[in-house]
Amino acid sequence: MKRRGRSGSGVRRLPDEETRQVANMKTLRRVDFRGAVYFITCVTYRRKMILLDDVRLLWDSWKTGDIMAWVILPEHFHMIINCGDRHVSYSMHNFKITYSRKFRDKNNLPGPVWQNRFWDHVIRSQKDFENHLHYIHYNPVKHGLVEDPFLYEYSSLNKYLANGFYDRNWTIEDGVVLKGEYGE
Repeated sequence: MKRRGRSGSGVRRLPDEETRQVANMKTLRRVDFRGAVYFITCVTYRRKMILLDDVRLLWDSWKTGDIMAWVILPEHFHMIINCGDRHVSYSMHNFKITYSRKFRDKNNLPGPVWQNRFWDHVIRSQKDFENHLHYIHYNPVKHGLVEDPFLYEYSSLNKYLANGFYDRNWTIEDGVVLKGEYGE
């Protein structure tokens, strides 16, 4: 057996922390909870502010899953969805591919439209659902787009108001405080 020198000794160096994080990102696997309700955050490539230019394109591109709540901002969106018997990755992949093709065709622009991944969180309880629902509906205020979330056009908040889930003074009386991870 031929012995190698020190630099080629065959001993593998452990990657540094940054390298491990990148390697782990490449092998991200999502747990398959079919029929679960998910909170989703999806961000455009390099946070390009394109989503409000043609909101209909977003809706026309969504084919799988029941959207229960949503907010669309210039460079990202949040949704609460139930993908039914589909895996959440399948639903998001189909949406992102469809939207990207339609966007590039319409605008004659090459290149990526979305960041490679998306943030997901399985909703575990009614309280968890409500926390994420509040986060979605307060998001335009958080980002400084409006002072009154009920005046933001690209949100499901007014649907929930009409169905009696919210009082019109929701953010004023409740002093909304949102803590947690939401994928932004």
